[in-house]
Amino acid sequence: MTKSTANSTERPPIVVVMGHVDHGKSTLLDFIRHTSVVAGEAGGITQHVAAYEVEHPVKPPEGGHGAGLLTKKITFIDTPGHAAFQSIRARGANVADIAILVVAADDGVKAQTLEALASIREAKIPFIVAINKIDKPNADISRTQASLLEKEVYLEKLGGDVPWVAISAKAGTGVTELLDLILIVSELQEFRGDTTVPAEGYVIEAHRDAKRGIAATLIITNGTLKSGSSILAGHAIAPVRIMEDHTGKAIREATFSTPITLVGFDELPAVGESFTTYTNKKTAEAAREAGAAHSQARAFVSSGRATIAGEHFALPVIVRADTTGSLEAILHETAKIGDEYTSISIIQSGIGNVSENDVKSVMASHAGGAVLIGFNVGVDPIAEALARTHNIPVETFTIIYKLTERLQEILKASAPKRIVEEIQGHAQVLKCFSSHRGEQVIGGKVSDGTLAKGAVVRVLRRKTVIGVGKVINIQTNKKNVDKVDVGTEFGAQVNAEFEIAQGDILESFTSVEQ
Repeated sequence: MTKSTANSTERPPIVVVMGHVDHGKSTLLDFIRHTSVVAGEAGGITQHVAAYEVEHPVKPPEGGHGAGLLTKKITFIDTPGHAAFQSIRARGANVADIAILVVAADDGVKAQTLEALASIREAKIPFIVAINKIDKPNADISRTQASLLEKEVYLEKLGGDVPWVAISAKAGTGVTELLDLILIVSELQEFRGDTTVPAEGYVIEAHRDAKRGIAATLIITNGTLKSGSSILAGHAIAPVRIMEDHTGKAIREATFSTPITLVGFDELPAVGESFTTYTNKKTAEAAREAGAAHSQARAFVSSGRATIAGEHFALPVIVRADTTGSLEAILHETAKIGDEYTSISIIQSGIGNVSENDVKSVMASHAGGAVLIGFNVGVDPIAEALARTHNIPVETFTIIYKLTERLQEILKASAPKRIVEEIQGHAQVLKCFSSHRGEQVIGGKVSDGTLAKGAVVRVLRRKTVIGVGKVINIQTNKKNVDKVDVGTEFGAQVNAEFEIAQGDILESFTSVEQ
C-alpha cells in the first residue's frame, strides 16, 4: 500500500483470482470481462495478454451532485494460476492488492484451494471468498462454508470477518455483488498513489514478438509513466516509445493500477520483476551497470552459501492445449517448476493444434531456445514440416505430470552453471608482524568455522571488503598445521597486494560450480 502524501489520490485496486482448477476462475473472469463492456463514457474493455481493466458502476455518495451512476475502475490480473503471482510473492512483494478465492459449491475446499489460500496469507493481502457454481444441482453452500471453517477461513455473518458472496460465474448471479465487495474492501484499505512521481511496478508477462521485438505487460503500482522516459526491469531496459493500454490503443502516458504493454526491451525481462522509471535511457543504463557491479562485489555471509555469478534463468516455453481448463492447469503446475535461480516462462499459449506460427515463434525466441509443448493436441502438417527442417523438437503429452517432469528435465539441462560461494570461516587479525613484497605475517584467532592452508580469503575492514588474499602457511604453537578451528590462535603467512591491519577480518571461502 502506498503511503499517503500531499499528492496522493485514491488508486484503483489490483485483483488476482485464485482457487482450485475447474472451480470456475476462468469463467468468472470471462463473465466480468464480457459484461463490463458498456457504451460511451463507461468504456469498453478488451483482454490483453495478462491483465485488463474494467469499469464498475457505483452509486454516488450521499449528498453527491449529478445524476446517474458513477464508475470506478478495477484491474484484474488475468489467468488465475498465472506465474506472475508466484514469482512476485517469491521476491517478497505483491502486485495484487486484493485476492478472490473461488470455491465451488458442489466440490468444497480442495488441494489447490489450500495452496491458493496459503499464497494469499503469505502475501498478507485482504481476500474475498466467492462460492461459485451455486446453480449446480448438487451445490451445497452450507457444506462449502463448513469446509472453509475447518481451514480457519471465518466468513462474515458466520462468526468471522472474511467477506464472501455466493455466485454463478456461468449465469452471472452474484457477480455484481462481488464487484461491489471488491470496491468496498478497496475503500477500507485506502489504496493510494502519487501521480507526480516516476512510475514503478511489476512485469506481469513478457514475450518476444517476431515483428516488434520484445514486449512486456506491466502493472503500474505507483507514479506516472510518460513517453520519452525509460524503464529498468531487472537487467532489461526499454525506452518508453511504443506503449499501449489494455485495449491495444497507443498511449503516451499511464498511471497507477493501469496494465500496459511496452515494446522495445533490449532483453526479455523476468516475470515478476519490479521496474523503475528513469528520465532517459542513458540514466537507466547507468543504474543497470551500478546494480550489476554491486551484485558482483557484495559479500554473502548471512547463510554461508550464495550465488556470486549468473542471473535468474527462465526457460521460454510455448504451450498449446485442448481446452482452457487444461491450459489453466498446465500454467498453474509449470509455475511451481524451478527455484530461486531458475523458472519456466510461458511466453505464448493457446488452444488448438501446434501451428506454423508456434514454430516460427520458437525460431524467433532466444535464437531458437524456446520449448514447444502440446497437450492433448496434434501438430499441423505445415508446422511439423517446418519444425523438422529447422530441427525444432515438438513434444506432445496426454498426462500433465509427465509434461511437467519433462520440463523439469529440460530446465535442468538448459540452465547455465552457477558459481556459488561456501563460507568456510572467519578469523580476526590480532597483530601484524611483517610485510615483504606482498607476503605478510599476521597473528589471529578463528572466530567461527575453520581457516586452512591454501585458503582464499576476503579481508574485511569495518565490514567493507578491501581485497582478496591467499593463506600460504599456518602455525600454532610454532608448528606448521593444515588448518585451525574455531577459538584457536595462530600465526599465518598471507599473500596480499595490500596492507592487512590489526582488527581486520579474514573471511575464508571456496567457489564451486553448480
